[in-house]
Amino acid sequence: MYILGNWKDKLDVNSSADLASRIATKVSKKYLNMEIVLFPDDVSLAKVSSIFESSPIIKIGAQDGPLEETGTLTGSIAVSNISRFCDYVILGHSERRSKLYETDEIVAKKAAVASSLGLTPVICVSKGNASNTDLYQEIKNQIVAIPRRILNQGELLIAYEPIDAIGSGLPANPKSVEETTQFIHEMISSLVPSISIPVLYGGSVDAENVTSYLPLKGVDGVLVGGASLVADSFLSIVEKASYIEQAR
Repeated sequence: MYILGNWKDKLDVNSSADLASRIATKVSKKYLNMEIVLFPDDVSLAKVSSIFESSPIIKIGAQDGPLEETGTLTGSIAVSNISRFCDYVILGHSERRSKLYETDEIVAKKAAVASSLGLTPVICVSKGNASNTDLYQEIKNQIVAIPRRILNQGELLIAYEPIDAIGSGLPANPKSVEETTQFIHEMISSLVPSISIPVLYGGSVDAENVTSYLPLKGVDGVLVGGASLVADSFLSIVEKASYIEQAR
């Protein structure tokens, strides 16, 4: 089971380090049965990574990845810097697709670069403004665009994000989440039949509603936003996830 905490750009370096330290002092070894990943902003990566350097429990990820392996793109973070501090990288988040106009092709290029460095891409998909004739068309497009080599090796996670649940405080209907995540599994299976890729739910997840999603068929974890910015809140989610994982 995967519990991912996306801090977005809510914290500066000092508050990121403080939050990381609070989590580090309270995290329990009983959570070794899960994959817990924190995603600070780029400026805070080195500091947060150093706090968990000796931790077997918490891993670190970047909130976005470079578009190319060589260092020629002004404003991009160097590949060597991401791979030095991270195990994971979030790609294609709905906010970047909508506000920065990132295309499926751009996400695919970033995924290829990340994978070549040994990083695990967390590729976000959503229904977006798909037509009523095919509710899942946009998700299909986003999954088909993922480089086949990465799918064949199963070296990625898929995070399903309902657009209207991101940052709104209005989590998606669990039944709809279950139907969509199962569709994603079926879609991947049709492309690479022998590979099982974890599918997560992300969208206003908190300690109160997480138990509505983790037991669902097809849901292998959650991508947490605002609720990951408070140590006790995030660890409450982890604690509940641990109980559910043990009961499986």
